[in-house]
Amino acid sequence: MTKITVICENSVQIPFPVIGEHGLSFFIEREEGNTLFDTGQGLGVVHNLKLLGKDINSIKRVILSHGHYDHTGGLLSILKERKETLPVYLHPDAFLTKCAKLPNGMERAIGFPHDKSLYEENGAEFIETDGFEKIADGMFTISNIHHSEGWRPWDKLLMRKNNDDIAPDPFSDDLSLLLETSSGPVVLLGCAHSGIVEILDELSSKSNHSEFFAVIGGTHLDSAPEDYVEKTLRSLKKYNVQKIAVSHCTGLRIAHRLANIFGEKFSDASVGRIFEF
Repeated sequence: MTKITVICENSVQIPFPVIGEHGLSFFIEREEGNTLFDTGQGLGVVHNLKLLGKDINSIKRVILSHGHYDHTGGLLSILKERKETLPVYLHPDAFLTKCAKLPNGMERAIGFPHDKSLYEENGAEFIETDGFEKIADGMFTISNIHHSEGWRPWDKLLMRKNNDDIAPDPFSDDLSLLLETSSGPVVLLGCAHSGIVEILDELSSKSNHSEFFAVIGGTHLDSAPEDYVEKTLRSLKKYNVQKIAVSHCTGLRIAHRLANIFGEKFSDASVGRIFEF
């Protein structure tokens, strides 16, 4: 059995004093051990884990979807709560400097809030993963997504610095998680900066799955161009998704459109929501 509990997200739908924040984190319980996928921006992850009855010391590994603060910001708090070191899986480019262009022309830092060395001093054992890799039985990461013609990354306001070079972020570090479950393959997304359809296409190619039972997480479609959104919504249908639960950077407008398309198969993925497969 696979049980996924939403720990951090922009919204709260349960009658408990959990904290909502602009960020994302999932607590995954499986027979082989517990995994934390992303850590939010740090305001609520420890509080919510404890309130929802999750033992921080039971976490076997952390997997980070990419290097933005709203997915990595709670990592240091998690490390400081633990008694032992903790493996942290991420793409090699996640620690490159990330920034966003603001309307006034200024830049805002949006990457890891601390230096890599500080996490290591507090017990993080960073393990790099690139492409399609097995993390544990029935658990795989996919990153460094290839883009076919017509599916190029569209967001030019999110930037990446590499030495003195600054350019639109290609999101090579954008990492998603594939879980093999008794219900079928389940995909967890961080922000899907690489594109939800592109991620599913690559997973289908690498895993030989022609369908995905569930897709859960952020889709980064809220500010996407309309032609890209339309093409994405059309293309999703080919994977016969039986449960789609969107969150975080999806936005209410896109969530409503997905709800109209998927009907009873649609769900939100707000703090406290539980999915079992």
